[in-house]
Amino acid sequence: MKRIDIDLVIKNKAPQLHRKLPKFVIGILKWLVCQKQLNEILDNCEMYEGPDFAIAMSKYMGVTYTVHGLDRLRDDGHYLMVSNHPLGAFDGISYIAVLGKKFNGLKVVVNDILMNIDQLRCMFLPVNTVGRQKRADMVAIEEAYMDENVQMMSFPAGFCSRFIDGKIQDIPWKKSVITKAIDSKRDIVPMYFRGRNSIFFYGLEWFRRVLGMKFNIGLILLPWQMARYARGKHYTIVIGEPIPYSVFDSSRSHTEWAQWLRDKCYELGTQEAKD
Repeated sequence: MKRIDIDLVIKNKAPQLHRKLPKFVIGILKWLVCQKQLNEILDNCEMYEGPDFAIAMSKYMGVTYTVHGLDRLRDDGHYLMVSNHPLGAFDGISYIAVLGKKFNGLKVVVNDILMNIDQLRCMFLPVNTVGRQKRADMVAIEEAYMDENVQMMSFPAGFCSRFIDGKIQDIPWKKSVITKAIDSKRDIVPMYFRGRNSIFFYGLEWFRRVLGMKFNIGLILLPWQMARYARGKHYTIVIGEPIPYSVFDSSRSHTEWAQWLRDKCYELGTQEAKD
């Protein structure tokens, strides 16, 4: 079974940086990303893969879910499911645990770092958020969108939520979510994920932006949030009514439609809180 090795991840993703890093820095990074704890999770769930792995991982970590609106998804639907992105990693795994059994062909567009979770590679379509996208990965994503036997899911913000205007929320969504839906003739399913990372995580991200730091330091802390902070948590998922791709007409730009869709997802959270 493939285990997480931060030393190898850095060597493969940033070889020039790897040559300059002292060993003690690598050791600190292993501690920061909870390499030991993550590998313990993988060891305990190593016999599973795909949705079964996501379910087993949730159970091992004591994570539970309340799901509203699952009956709104037809078995014969052709969907692009989209959601806010409060956790940055475990929300994707949670959606696989909840939706993976309903849709055998579910594919989730994720940060390529998550491809190091070998048991979920079959569910993931990687996107490189810090460098040039590999052509093979681009082709795989395009083919998945055009495959009628595949249900797609993405987080249109591209990055996990952060403190904006005094609350935890996504940055503006990318217009590509609308373009992809129209090109692949997929109805869009808005979804809302109720959950958050630690205050320290969001505070550090806010501090980074105030200082104007380009390096996404929060990315390093995501495994810590997943391996430690998520343990024992209860999350709520709200699934909205599918929106026909024909709705996204020329009355608005794709950028405007993307923000309209973002608002629809957050409205689901507001409605759920009132119920």
